Amino acid sequence: MAGPRRVALVTGGALRIGAAISRALAREGYFVVLTYRSSSVAGRAVAAEIGGSAVPLDLSRPSTFRRFAGRLEREFGRLDLLVHNAAIFPRTPIDDATPAAWDAVFDVNLRGPFLLTRALLPLLRKGRRDVGVLFLGDANAFELWPGYLPYCLSKLAVPRLAAGLRKALPPGVRVGVVRPGLVLPPDRFPAKRWERLRAGKAGRRGIRTPEGVARAVLRFARPGTYNP
Repeated sequence: MAGPRRVALVTGGALRIGAAISRALAREGYFVVLTYRSSSVAGRAVAAEIGGSAVPLDLSRPSTFRRFAGRLEREFGRLDLLVHNAAIFPRTPIDDATPAAWDAVFDVNLRGPFLLTRALLPLLRKGRRDVGVLFLGDANAFELWPGYLPYCLSKLAVPRLAAGLRKALPPGVRVGVVRPGLVLPPDRFPAKRWERLRAGKAGRRGIRTPEGVARAVLRFARPGTYNP
């Protein structure tokens, strides 16, 4: 049980940027519930390290969201911060961009976060306190990389989703977006090509380290701060 501590939910909080966010929020005093889809070992390890909880969740299966919300309600009784970190970044050249491939990206990167927010809204607005919903966008998605068009388009839509929710959600629920830059390479991305990309964008837009993203999340999480 989380007791009276503030509770944060970090989707995809077991690995990479998500793990950095989970650790930072725990240091800030949050009880962190982190979700994973297939990384159960890493999820349990991070949860044990920070004194939090690791829970399976597949953002492509919205039929499970109500049950998931009920579990959070029973186990923790509150939710103060929802961080939409989980995303997929598959290489999808246009010849491979089938309806199924397109849907797989948008289901996780856009539809899932919207529907999960909707499912968790009763828990978020329970009581009269400052709560937040934070999305991770992508500072470089506007470049529309030819091999990653579904991903780029899904991430370009995230700030508009946040803007819409800022209007639609009740007072007291803050909504923000953090836009990382070239932080970590995708799986199996050529290391030399990645370094060339980063070198070419040195000094340009976007946060460039997992710890930098985590600090931006903390700035949003602190009550009274402005949406990033």
